[in-house]
Amino acid sequence: MDWDLWTARFHDWLELQFPSQDTLRNCVSGVKPFFEFAQSLGLQSWTEANRDILEEYRNRVFFAKHPRTGQALKVGTHVARLMAVKTFFRFLIREGYLLANPAALLELPRLRAPLPAVLSEAEILRLMEVPDTTTPLGIRDRALLEVLYGTALRNGEVCSLTLDQVDLAQHLVRLQKGKGNKGRVVPLGQEAQSWLETYLLQVRPALLRNPGLSAIFLDRWGHKALGRASVSQIVRDLGRRGELGKVVTPHILRHSCATHMLRRGAGLRQIQQLLGHEQLTSTEHYTRVEVSDLRRLIARCHPRERGKS
Repeated sequence: MDWDLWTARFHDWLELQFPSQDTLRNCVSGVKPFFEFAQSLGLQSWTEANRDILEEYRNRVFFAKHPRTGQALKVGTHVARLMAVKTFFRFLIREGYLLANPAALLELPRLRAPLPAVLSEAEILRLMEVPDTTTPLGIRDRALLEVLYGTALRNGEVCSLTLDQVDLAQHLVRLQKGKGNKGRVVPLGQEAQSWLETYLLQVRPALLRNPGLSAIFLDRWGHKALGRASVSQIVRDLGRRGELGKVVTPHILRHSCATHMLRRGAGLRQIQQLLGHEQLTSTEHYTRVEVSDLRRLIARCHPRERGKS
């Protein structure tokens, strides 16, 4: 079989099915080990890929080692690789290359979602004080932190923010394309708006070297927008300088925003809208944090708990 041709066909089909480039890349890269496995068996047609062959591949995935570290692959990697295979066979069925789907009953390992990592409100305050706001880049970094925490935007959403998406008069951010190419409107809180205004008025004009650039957050040379890796590194470095004892990421600031608002009485529906979750079940993930907090509170304060007077 022409493996490059099948990769190209799968890629083109994915582009029509999934708006997210991340999903497309994950599926294409995830199915590559299966192609290598099928090639090693000498398969001449996908009709030869029966249930037994798929189960054998599944076992190989479970016992595979990381090529660089030699350690066992994480469960998340198992799920990603097998999910890519299931998606590939769904493509074969829908495009008429197969009549029956041998991957339909291929079981995925259970992936237990961890509790969202969060900072406490006190740790957020410490983090906000880390940037040196007597310097232009310090003001930029403070505005970046305030926007990430104040709006719960994703890293990529903040990187893609442009001047026309921010309405300071109405205290709003109008995202044109969030995750899954879905837009939404997010309010700007007082602190986020204040620092963003300061950055836009005092720092960005002096930093800008490319007049045609509309991105809000610029790199230190002013030639291009901050990328996702740069934003992650900035937040990580600020967390380390703040001596929080935790690895701080943009997504942790997003989790922290949602969790703190939930603790202060916000409803799940409102948080769902803020986060841009299509399904409420995604937002309900945050209630697990609240239950764990409540469990600790009962253990510490309830008179019937052991060791309490």
